[in-house]
Amino acid sequence: MPASPSVDYYRKWVNGPNPTGDPAVFPINVWMQDPSGVENGEKLGRAFPAIGVDFGIGLWEDEWWYLRQEGLHETDWRVYVDGTRVDAVLADTAHARNYVGYLIADEPDMTKVYGDVFHPDMQPSAIVGAADAVRAKDPSRPTYLNFSPWMGTPTGEVGYGHIEESYEEDMRTYCSAADIASADYYGWTHPDRNHTVGAYSYGQVIDTMRKWCGPDKPLYGFVETGHPHDRGETIDPDQLESAVWNTVLHGATGINYFAHSFHTDGTGEYSSILTRPAITARVAAVNARLKSLAPVLNAPNLPGVTASSDNGIPVSVLYKDLGMHKQVGDARWVLAQTDGTKDHPRSRAARVTLTVPMSSGTATVVDEDRTVPIVDGRIVDDFGPYQVHVYRF
Repeated sequence: MPASPSVDYYRKWVNGPNPTGDPAVFPINVWMQDPSGVENGEKLGRAFPAIGVDFGIGLWEDEWWYLRQEGLHETDWRVYVDGTRVDAVLADTAHARNYVGYLIADEPDMTKVYGDVFHPDMQPSAIVGAADAVRAKDPSRPTYLNFSPWMGTPTGEVGYGHIEESYEEDMRTYCSAADIASADYYGWTHPDRNHTVGAYSYGQVIDTMRKWCGPDKPLYGFVETGHPHDRGETIDPDQLESAVWNTVLHGATGINYFAHSFHTDGTGEYSSILTRPAITARVAAVNARLKSLAPVLNAPNLPGVTASSDNGIPVSVLYKDLGMHKQVGDARWVLAQTDGTKDHPRSRAARVTLTVPMSSGTATVVDEDRTVPIVDGRIVDDFGPYQVHVYRF
């Protein structure tokens, strides 16, 4: 059963992304955008909220930062800014709501050795020092860190170097600098994965991060929307949707989209969510469904439900009882997804049996205009590869 951090966690930051701990908020973010930029005739600071992307993680750091800040003011979007900008944030009291937190570093576990040059300012203790300095200056907003596959994958220790204490202790120290954390691993488009690419890798990242970050910290799924390497594949809408849900079924408490694309000819783009119409439509639909289910997703995960398939493909499952926790809806919910493995990275269609804490009755399959019977404490249903069903009873 995945850990389920409480939304009350956010209450400690009066200027953070969810200061009231509202269970109807499921945070959806995009990585490193310029709100003053334009795609399809609309400034990004308006275009992203229009498809359900609430926050930007990072605001480009260069000599044009002031223009991005002006774009932020004009569009009234909300972002995490670089930790070096804490004084500018505190001075900008007229736009306090537009700054929801601080991005302390990106991939410090990897970039501390970049181009064969050691960067001691990326060591775990140095990152904690940087985060604590920001927290001391502005305790009203959380710190955010994104990590690399060195932290986020089961074999990350293999690539990690310049150990400060031990691999395990370094990972825990790194995550202590983050009030909210993520790790990027592009499981559908990685150029060196060949036939093992699949959505299961995104859930593995959340599982692995939990070991280092503990049960109470929000962890966000990190999913690409284009071509994140200069080699490899370009993610398609079905793959994107399967990846997002795989992180959620493994306990992600928010989503961060990576919209940058890099191509073999040296060109790139930074807003592939908006430049690929099929992706734009799918992201909007996925975001809308996540938001509609936010009170369910934010409710505690409970034991009492198991899942098995007729062909051995794993099935990831979450069980929520909103009535028990006095949430809106007063019902029991089960979310399930046929998962994948390295041997079956694209998952498989399966007939799935779910054991539920109700001996008989009927479950509504949410958003599918159908019901399924509950017989002898079981729901039996058909799933496609990486398909998600949501049951309410």
